[in-house]
Amino acid sequence: YQNWPDITDGMLCAGILNVGGKDACQGDSGGPVAHNRDIVVGVTSWGFGCGDAFYPGVLARVSYYSNWIVANA
Repeated sequence: YQNWPDITDGMLCAGILNVGGKDACQGDSGGPVAHNRDIVVGVTSWGFGCGDAFYPGVLARVSYYSNWIVANA
């Protein structure tokens, strides 16, 4: 997905390709995506449909914004 023009360094793709059903849906925007239950790595942003097997969900990449978060917290 690095070749998608709308995906920037501040974004993260998530999902299980070729399976489907493993993605956020409409209304989930702003929700956290965590690693090991306690480390927020992404914030749900957008995607194509809901749980599509060929299109991952797109998140805001928290690490990309960490300096801003620390400066404004």
